[in-house]
Amino acid sequence: MDYIYDIVLNFHDDYYDFYEWKSSDKIINVKRIPIYKIDTKDYLNIKNNIVTINRNTIPKTNKMFLLTNGIEVMGIIIDNQGKVIKKSSLIFEESDEILEEKDIFKVINLKYIVNKYNKDKFISRILKEKINYIDLSLNNLDKERDKYILKYLYYDIYNEDSDDIDNIYQKLITLSKENISMMYESLKRVNLELKR
Repeated sequence: MDYIYDIVLNFHDDYYDFYEWKSSDKIINVKRIPIYKIDTKDYLNIKNNIVTINRNTIPKTNKMFLLTNGIEVMGIIIDNQGKVIKKSSLIFEESDEILEEKDIFKVINLKYIVNKYNKDKFISRILKEKINYIDLSLNNLDKERDKYILKYLYYDIYNEDSDDIDNIYQKLITLSKENISMMYESLKRVNLELKR
């Protein structure tokens, strides 16, 4: 088994490139971690989808390890059943240093099952966070109880009054799919106003 020493990792449920890391992320320093080389198809499936790795393919003691296809490197954490629960990219310098030694890593035949294909694999972290914020905000608004908030939000976006709550709600849902940034900014403004 091959090991890599002294690297930093930033684990999340989804894979984020190192340039999407935030200063508020919990970045950990790992002193020693095993690395496995796999083929590119398997690497991309694990990187982009929700997968469960067959625990007989790698030592049972390994819950956190690196995977490489010789072009990229990522860190993953698996649970006891082998489900990949966290993923991390590496900072460029450390990834580059590891890839210089790619020829010494032996290729393993990693067996896994794709539980769910991720259709949003090319959406940036910032956009995902905006979509989640919009979904959470709109799902928490009740048409009857929060009709004044909906009307206020509608006015903030369209600069017009309306008493048709169903129409307002439908227009907001449509806008949240067509213009994510506008909807996000308006929700942030309205939520900020409501907190005052």
